[in-house]
Amino acid sequence: MTGPDRRSLLKLGAAGGVASVLAPAGRALPAASPPRSQSAPADVTGSLARWATSVRYEDLPDAVIVAAKRFVLDSVGCAYAGWQTEKGRRAAETMLQLGGERQARVWGTNRRIAATHAAFANAELMNALDFDAIPHTPPVTLPAIFAIAEMRGKSGREVLTAVVVAHEIAARLSAASSQMQASLNATGATPEVFGINNEGIIATAAALSGLLGMEPARAIHAIGLAAYYCPPQVSHDWETLSTKTNVKYTPVGWVSQGSVTAALLAETGFTSNPAVFEGTAGFARFYGWPVWRPEVATRGLGSDWRILSVDYKPHAACRFIHSQIDCMESLVAQHRFTPDQIASIQTLGVPFVAHPDPMNVTTQEDAQFSTPYNVALAACGIPIDANAQSPDRIGDSLVRATMAKIAWGVHPGTRAAKAQDPRSYIARVTVRLTDGRALVQEALYARGTSSQPDLRLSDDALNEKFVANGAGRLGKARARTVADRIWAMDALASVGGLF
Repeated sequence: MTGPDRRSLLKLGAAGGVASVLAPAGRALPAASPPRSQSAPADVTGSLARWATSVRYEDLPDAVIVAAKRFVLDSVGCAYAGWQTEKGRRAAETMLQLGGERQARVWGTNRRIAATHAAFANAELMNALDFDAIPHTPPVTLPAIFAIAEMRGKSGREVLTAVVVAHEIAARLSAASSQMQASLNATGATPEVFGINNEGIIATAAALSGLLGMEPARAIHAIGLAAYYCPPQVSHDWETLSTKTNVKYTPVGWVSQGSVTAALLAETGFTSNPAVFEGTAGFARFYGWPVWRPEVATRGLGSDWRILSVDYKPHAACRFIHSQIDCMESLVAQHRFTPDQIASIQTLGVPFVAHPDPMNVTTQEDAQFSTPYNVALAACGIPIDANAQSPDRIGDSLVRATMAKIAWGVHPGTRAAKAQDPRSYIARVTVRLTDGRALVQEALYARGTSSQPDLRLSDDALNEKFVANGAGRLGKARARTVADRIWAMDALASVGGLF
């Protein structure tokens, strides 16, 4: 085995032998009412509204401004690449048919349409390849912010501020309520009731309140309306499907459209529950969160900047698979074997249940969430980029033959690794060659993990990813021009011509 973290990996893996292929496990039902922390602030709704409408560009540290530009660069690039998917194209073309006033651009076109429709289209494009950053806040925050910004002629500085505010609140709401990883670690299954950043609609409405210059009294109603419009948590329903459809873990288009609607209505004086997070029948209860830690939703706002810890994806696939892809790519680079030299592959990672039949890869969504498909691509030396989910790739006979050689399961050190650091995606890939050699590679973290300096994607790497993603829609030269504009967007008096 090679790699700089060999001792740590051996220690984490010592607790057990090779795990078997994942099997169905019981899922815990949510509690009748979510427990509340005794130290919880009395006014979460008001606290979020006051903070969101008080932050100014001048309040942001330089590192946070750079992080926001990285966030925009990567996310918009993913939206351009989303035109290579059926899901993205269908969403965008439908919104273009609906049209409306020329308020905001659908990225990758020369068309401006109603802000709500543009937000929907750009969100679906951005998330279509599953190439967007972790946590998955970009598709539920950025499209709405840019739609309103174009509609109202907002500056680059105002937009960057809103981007930061939306992410800070969205990341906290997720941390205050999410039980997905805890459930996976404990049972190997996700909770019956869960969603991935659906509640980002609330964070974005709060950020839009600041972008629109609202007072906290009206921002409170934008938050309440967004909670009212928040779609149900149907991720469990989605993950049980095979063959997978264009529906995914979060209805990002609807969330983005809803946050625009909530903010614009609140701006007119349209009212809602002014204390939507408080009371026995508050949002946590009616939304079905099994756990709600309201103090986490406001802790560290304006001082502990979560946007600095965003992880960026080098592969167009679910993050749960990335470290296994990294291991396989490393083995191919080190030993230069060819697919026909492979006798078998065993790949182990953290528990992952988003694709119940990962050998059934028919659609682009199947491809994003199939461990054997993505490991097979890596074994064949094929980059897991915007082209990796094309029908030609999915039907490639060499990829299919390599998939048949793969067994997958859970790394025995998963629980220890997650206890040590929840951001670990421990993995082990073993390749047995026809000449009898056994090649092993392990990893504690996936490439792109911001907390690991040697794995963090640099600005140059994000630029390269943006140009590659944008080239299909813009051409490489224009993609580079747009990238340069994003890096300098704080100098723009209006973001209307940014793209």
